[in-house]
Amino acid sequence: IKYGADWIKVHVTGLVPRHPLRGEVKSWTRDELRLVVDTAHELGIPVQGHCRGASSVIDCCAAGMDLVLHGTLMDDKALDALVETKTPVMPVFAFQANLADYGAAIGADPTVREMFRREIADSAAMLRRAYDAGVPLLAGSESGFSITPYGDWHYRELEVYVRDLGLTPLQAIQCATQTNAIALRLPGQVGEIAAGRLADVIVVDGDPSRDVTILGERERIRHVFAGGREIDLRVSTVPVRHGE
Repeated sequence: IKYGADWIKVHVTGLVPRHPLRGEVKSWTRDELRLVVDTAHELGIPVQGHCRGASSVIDCCAAGMDLVLHGTLMDDKALDALVETKTPVMPVFAFQANLADYGAAIGADPTVREMFRREIADSAAMLRRAYDAGVPLLAGSESGFSITPYGDWHYRELEVYVRDLGLTPLQAIQCATQTNAIALRLPGQVGEIAAGRLADVIVVDGDPSRDVTILGERERIRHVFAGGREIDLRVSTVPVRHGE
């Protein structure tokens, strides 16, 4: 916070791929989480918790966290906690979907690929119930991994929302725009085309309200506006790496 953090992220659970328990193992107590949340909130900074497993979601909601990342493998008690507090949830399924579908290309362990495929399959219905109950559902990208590099795959979670959660394309797009303003700490300022909002707009060749995967086809992107100013798409944004 001292150095300007916009959010504090807590890894409430840790990855143990071959652990016999369903989900990950918790690494924080509820009292510890409350201390983190209370301290951050006192300084005006929101807190998000990485949660894979029911008990971690319950603890995050009880601690007053502002955002649950993943929120997968919930049971009914975890869902009730999420719905009661209306804590926003961001599943961030792009990584799991890509690893499940394309992991063989990077030598990913088949057991891990199947684990992530099942995480989506086993969590989709519960997340849809949360959405239907009014819990804000955000869309993430998990950018920065080799299988989800920056600048690519940002549409992928929307595709999962349509395919696995049963959202309409427009509902999925709303998750990634209007609702995602929560993650930017700019609700009511971005994510909508309306008077008084920042004019951040992309124009595509096609109808993403019928097929969200269009948003992943760069050649279909015709115009990009940031704050009402058009970005010159002829200028390469691909980073130059040393040695190239």
